[in-house]
Amino acid sequence: MSYGVAAYADFPLYGLPVAVFDFETTGVDPTSCKAVELAIVHCNLGKDNAEVVFEKRFNPGCHIPEGASSVHGIVDDDVKDLDCMSEHTEEILRLLDGRVLAAYNLPYDWTLMSVEIGSTFDAQFFGICGLVMSRSLDGLFGGHKLEKVCKGRGIELDKAHSASSDVLATARLIEALLQEVTQKEGGRFPTLRDYWGWQRSEAMVQERGLRDWLRGKGECGDFWPWTDY
Repeated sequence: MSYGVAAYADFPLYGLPVAVFDFETTGVDPTSCKAVELAIVHCNLGKDNAEVVFEKRFNPGCHIPEGASSVHGIVDDDVKDLDCMSEHTEEILRLLDGRVLAAYNLPYDWTLMSVEIGSTFDAQFFGICGLVMSRSLDGLFGGHKLEKVCKGRGIELDKAHSASSDVLATARLIEALLQEVTQKEGGRFPTLRDYWGWQRSEAMVQERGLRDWLRGKGECGDFWPWTDY
């Protein structure tokens, strides 16, 4: 089963089969929080054919903290009679198969997917990250919440922090950001490999800048996926 493996690296970027995915969770640490909702969109880059192919809520097997519920509106009673995410592993993997993965914060969502699904999902992330493009275009400290970045590009969310709404907005946003980044970089992304090389190097520079900023405030971070791999 393949989902964004290096075999796709020399495919043309536009027309590329993509699976965009988004979670709602019990917390903010992707290594320890649990999924309460997942949505997946299929599309081909540049074809304006985004379609939601999966949208389900799950019983996370633990209490959903009030702070998380205040973000996505999902409470324990909403999921107490539902399956856990592991019951849907086969369907999820089938929908990811043969597509390059994309998410607004790719390392975060990929890490959570890997933790939830386990050894059947590669822990080494690969794909398209909207957050890296947003930081490159709008500045490292420009404010990069999905709603704000979408609003700046005229993309509406029907219901903020619903996985299906977020994932459709993310698919449209990635299309818009790719066009902007391609123009900014002088059309240097004829293949996914070319884009991935830019994205990795750009993300590493961004993380270094964020670490310098945190050090200046006497703080530190603990999630540096682009420079820890």
